[in-house]
Amino acid sequence: MKMRYRLLDTLRGFSLVSMILYHICWDLVHMYGFDWPWFMKTEGYLWQQSICWMFIFISGFCMGLKRDDRTLSSACKRGLVVMACGILVTVATLVFAPEAKIIFGVLFFLGFSIILTAWLKPLLKKVPAKAGLLCSTVLLIIFRNINDGSLGFENFIICRLPDFLYEHGMLGTFLGLQDKNFSSEDYFSFIPWYFLFIKGYFICLNILKRREKKGLTGLPDVFNKGVPVLETLGQHSLLVYLLHQPIVLFVLSILLKPAL
Repeated sequence: MKMRYRLLDTLRGFSLVSMILYHICWDLVHMYGFDWPWFMKTEGYLWQQSICWMFIFISGFCMGLKRDDRTLSSACKRGLVVMACGILVTVATLVFAPEAKIIFGVLFFLGFSIILTAWLKPLLKKVPAKAGLLCSTVLLIIFRNINDGSLGFENFIICRLPDFLYEHGMLGTFLGLQDKNFSSEDYFSFIPWYFLFIKGYFICLNILKRREKKGLTGLPDVFNKGVPVLETLGQHSLLVYLLHQPIVLFVLSILLKPAL
């Protein structure tokens, strides 16, 4: 029987609530003309980043719990389902909201990362957990700004990258070298975000290995504690993600009129 850790589901549920609130604000600002300068500035950016960082980190962390080779098939199936949902979101936005289309969104990225990590498990097992954690952290810092044409982390710029690297269409864009003609309201390229995903994976391994040295199994007891409502949301995160925006838009359409 698959074991679930309540704290992980609770954190995932908390991120879902935060995401729903963020998207409500996004709709009010971009579709209904609400004048909220803070949302378009640092505060809104940090809010958005906290949500996606938490989702990606938790997904990678959970991959660290799947240590049995027999989980390869189930992980790949899960990854394919998540990727398919990401493609569904892309198709839906292209058809119904092309001005706010989503290409290479977070679901597509997570599905791909789950599958890739499952296949890389034999190699990842040979990497010391502490070394993997250090390397993934350094790589995340170096490549965080690759979408914007530079190496570095946020305002810390190491160097600019040549323009010709960003002229390889959709493949380059998926990898992180965002083509100048590409646009998406939700864009998570393989680089740099896989380094955050794998960072979560190695943090989980570090915790498990530390406990194994003490003759203990599984995660610490704190991971068995959670908030029931958030926990339930977290257990159905994919369904909530798919349904929340249509429901939000429907409710807002009843309560408000879009800005002209």
